[in-house]
Order: sequence, then structure tokens, then C-alpha cells
Amino acid sequence: MLRIARKRIFGTGFTLTEILIVVIIIAVLATLSLPMLLKTIEKAKVGEAISNLNLIRTGQKIYFLEHGYFAGTGQPENPLAVLNIENPNDPTNRYFYYEITTSAGATTDFTANAERGGSGAQPVPGGYGYNYRIRKDGEITSPDGSPLI
Repeated sequence: MLRIARKRIFGTGFTLTEILIVVIIIAVLATLSLPMLLKTIEKAKVGEAISNLNLIRTGQKIYFLEHGYFAGTGQPENPLAVLNIENPNDPTNRYFYYEITTSAGATTDFTANAERGGSGAQPVPGGYGYNYRIRKDGEITSPDGSPLI
């Protein structure tokens, strides 16, 4: 009687072959999904850059309404510091470096630039960088110069 009870308790587990098959299937699924996960993460980082560029554009509009010109490179203070927005170049968890430039002597137009991995930002996996731009009209251009939105 004791022998039958013991066989029922210990005879209901999985074999080593079954466990190995399940582990292999999980490994194959993880291998197939990893590139899509990395692409989605990079898209989220680009979305953050676009959001920050729009924030800079809004700050520039407000600055222009208050002062009559855009904040830019010809001024003694940092253009991002005078826009009264959260500084996107804050060193914590930063993937892009943001910069505002104005044409020489012209303060009626500006270009805000977001460079992936530039000037202290976290480096890009693979060593290549992205560069997104926004102008006062709101058009965001991608690295190849085509409109993004």
C-alpha cells in the first residue's frame, strides 16, 4: 500500500526532455522578439526628442512674444535657460543633446537641434547618431532631411 502511494506522489512530475523543450521554445521566442523590443525602445526615445523639440518651440514662441526676438546663439545667456522650460539637457537619463541656433544677426528665426548621443548624452548603440531639427514653423525634419510629422 505504501509503495502505491509513493509512486503516485513522485510519478507526476515532468521529464528532463519536456523541461528542455520548453526552455528551448522560450529561448527561440525571446530571440525573435528582442529586435522588435529594441526598435520600440528607440522609437520611444525619438518620441521624447520630438516632444522636447516641440517644448522648445513653444518656449521660443513665448519668449518672442515677451521680448520681440527669439533666444539664440548671439546672446550671452544659454538659450535653453532663458526659455522658462525644463532643461532637456539635464544629465539624468538623457539620450539627446539639445541646442538652439539663430541665423547670424537675425533673431526672427531659430532652429532647435536634437542630436542623439551628442555632448554628454548617452551613446547610441551601434555608434551611429540621429539629428532632428525643428524651426519656428513647427516642421520637424529627420536625419535625412525629410519631414517627420
